[in-house]
Amino acid sequence: MIDLNLQAQLQKRKNPFGSSRVDHPFQVHNDADNVFSKEFHRIQSTLKDIKQDINHQSKGVVVIGEPGFGKTHLMMRLANSRLKTNRLLFIRQPNNPDAVIYHIYSRILESLIRSIPKINYTQLEYLIANSCANIFQEIIVENPHLYLQKTSKKDRDILAEVEHGNYLKLLTYLSSDIKARRELWEHIENRVYLWWVTNYSSAGYAPEILKGIIKFCGYRAIDYRSIIREWLAMNEVPQKYLDKVRIASWNQSINREEVSLEALKIFGYLSLLDEPLIIVFDQLEGLGREYNQNLLHSFGEAIKEIFTHVPNSLIILNLFPDRWEQFQQEFDDSIIDRISQCQVFLHKPSEEQLKTILNEKSKSINIPIEQIFTPQEIQTILNRNSVRGIINSAADFYNYKIHNIPLPEYLNVETRNTIKLQDNSNLQSLASDIKQVKELVLKIAEKLDIESNLETNSEAKVDKNGKTSIAQATQTNADKIIIDYLNQQYHELEENYSESQIITSSDDQGKLEKIFASFKIIKPDIKLDFLALDKPKKIPDHLVIQTATLGYAISFLYDGGNAFFSRMTNWNELVVKNSHLNFYVYRDARGYQVSGEKSLAELDKFKNLDNAEYIVLTKDERIIFELVYQIIVDIQNQDLEVKLDEALLVVLKRYSHHSLLKIAHKVIGNISI
Repeated sequence: MIDLNLQAQLQKRKNPFGSSRVDHPFQVHNDADNVFSKEFHRIQSTLKDIKQDINHQSKGVVVIGEPGFGKTHLMMRLANSRLKTNRLLFIRQPNNPDAVIYHIYSRILESLIRSIPKINYTQLEYLIANSCANIFQEIIVENPHLYLQKTSKKDRDILAEVEHGNYLKLLTYLSSDIKARRELWEHIENRVYLWWVTNYSSAGYAPEILKGIIKFCGYRAIDYRSIIREWLAMNEVPQKYLDKVRIASWNQSINREEVSLEALKIFGYLSLLDEPLIIVFDQLEGLGREYNQNLLHSFGEAIKEIFTHVPNSLIILNLFPDRWEQFQQEFDDSIIDRISQCQVFLHKPSEEQLKTILNEKSKSINIPIEQIFTPQEIQTILNRNSVRGIINSAADFYNYKIHNIPLPEYLNVETRNTIKLQDNSNLQSLASDIKQVKELVLKIAEKLDIESNLETNSEAKVDKNGKTSIAQATQTNADKIIIDYLNQQYHELEENYSESQIITSSDDQGKLEKIFASFKIIKPDIKLDFLALDKPKKIPDHLVIQTATLGYAISFLYDGGNAFFSRMTNWNELVVKNSHLNFYVYRDARGYQVSGEKSLAELDKFKNLDNAEYIVLTKDERIIFELVYQIIVDIQNQDLEVKLDEALLVVLKRYSHHSLLKIAHKVIGNISI
């Protein structure tokens, strides 16, 4: 039994087993590196093969494992070991079949502008610093005849700064003198542009995108970087802001899929002067759903395009075994052959390795698991099928022993079954030992003046009238798991809210569609559709949600300037033509305010309509929107082991104040939640 004094101390500490999942590779969790070490080495070897390949052809790795076996955790280990040398880019499941490559580019851009842990620079700055240093070496020293450029003092100064391989000096060079810094980065921008058009082409959008990337690294001010980030994401930015960074606005007729592929090529070609890219696709379970057939095929074509046009990249897909079998049936051989050049299977680790994982977790409280749990409890914990399940069971036993929280029923059953396997003589001996220990503990507790509670914790607490407490009666074990998940994820989303994020209307429209498609499990007659004008006019990304008696058209309009005006005008036309629907326009609070007389006039026209509402996604509204989407994805990916309908009912009740969930309540109608 745990010493009561130690128990009192541990009650103030965080449960060391409380975190059992890795959401993305940039997180930091305890890592037992002897687990899956051979599999990790295979991935590292494939990365080395790309670097040594004279043609630097991209290669694919499929990491195959059951839910909770550590696929994303392995990607975290890869990130921790390679972020100082390679750029690791993380892409979650796309949700819009018409914008898969744009989704991939947006998530890659989001990864690139993420700061490297413990280093005050982003992955994009690392990529540009290393690439630019090699570009200057090529233009000025190695092949000056090819570029026909005279060497200037700026060229010599830059080469002097990076001659010993410290390429990051480019990012701090002349940083105290703003004017000199701007001139330096304009010179870098011109040299990189020269290198690109000489080696590749001046056609298309690639040269302008490359200039934008250089500008992002050249500015230190957050507001200037935000302008360039939004422009790189192909979001419409008001011209008055673009003028500050001397960038022209996008043509409204651009095809985002084509431009995104050009941008991905740039990152691939820049990596040839740096290190191979690591592109990780995760949370892909939803692609295999029957209603996602179009999305699955679009994803397969997008992967083929990336392998064809983006060199020097290790492309990793994390998949369940049954999903990998489905991909092999759905995709043609040209795709399968590329993505499965290396197949890595994750099987359940050995018992000793599993104990190592648990002991790695318990290092935060400096107590080995053998001092926390009994041998029978450890065996019960290790009986779970997945690594995540084992850690979750350890967390439940820890809460039981330290915080007097009742065990989940499945652990109660397993624990009882384990005890039943003992001989009667052993049970009698055990009972005698426990009685002696109990008497001893009571004496120690009395001397230490520690209040102890030796009542059984496996039964519900009852009040003086013999009734089960309200908390026990109203909250099932599944509800508790869901609410704990929502609390934890809300906190993480809140912490990440201020980080640089790429928010796009097409991505939000895809999330909304997935949310309401999931509500069909509660209300099967929900129909999802889209609107269109007679003439091919651009309208906001949107979704129409209908039942037999109700209809809602929800759009996301994040553009500014002329793009906002034209899309808002067309949306107003749809409102007039569809008076039977209720119309909504959502705009993220972090976006640019609507300005311009014509734009404001169209927005006011919309606001004054009886069947229309304009809503700004505030911080709380944004977090809950992301949270509802994430819990659906995590349940489908079996990262959260609860039933989808149970989770949705808890969400509907808990966040009934959210504007989108108010619509969900109306659509679903009267239902017991």
